[in-house]
Amino acid sequence: MKQIDKFWKWFQDNEQALKNAFLLGINEEEIYYHLVRNLDYVSKRIGYVVKTPKDHEKKCLIIFTGEGYRKLFPKLVALEEQAPALKYFKPQAFIKPLENIQEIKEATEHYIRSNNRESRIIQLQFSLLDFNIATKQLKITIYVPNDVEMGSKDEQYGNMKYVLMEIIGEINYRKHIKYFEIIATAKNPVGSLDLLDLQEYIDYLYKINSRKKPRMI
Repeated sequence: MKQIDKFWKWFQDNEQALKNAFLLGINEEEIYYHLVRNLDYVSKRIGYVVKTPKDHEKKCLIIFTGEGYRKLFPKLVALEEQAPALKYFKPQAFIKPLENIQEIKEATEHYIRSNNRESRIIQLQFSLLDFNIATKQLKITIYVPNDVEMGSKDEQYGNMKYVLMEIIGEINYRKHIKYFEIIATAKNPVGSLDLLDLQEYIDYLYKINSRKKPRMI
């Protein structure tokens, strides 16, 4: 894929400037503009997330995402596989599910941090609005504490969509989440669950509904 090779040639030539933008905030707007412009040549539907390390001597992780859109899988895989040796970045295809959920729950100050944005996921709760047995898709309500800065409605939705993909992975997000709404609240409703337990809850719904299917004799 020639456009992917061209993207990586540009990326490698500008790797120091990219590192300075993400880690130090130097010339951010211009660098982000050119990164998106060059990535658009590969596909306008592919986005990226950069996870910056606390130790600036370690590499940044740049994740390429199509938000679980299956037709983009070959390009996402190729972006990872065709990447050259990079000094400051490590490429990854797809936003993958969180691991070590229990450890994260026990870390009272755990944040999801990427693209200069932080989300304190241990504060988030959810409840089920609807589960479509045929499509295996959920509609959920997500509860956010009143004291959390949420920004505009578009920012709220974009940030929360990323948090959901970060928790269950972008492929599972596309497969299972039909709709979500966000409600700011001073106190979580009785019966709400930790958003970190979303995948476990999806697995539970699968299990109990599979038991209801009639068996062929």
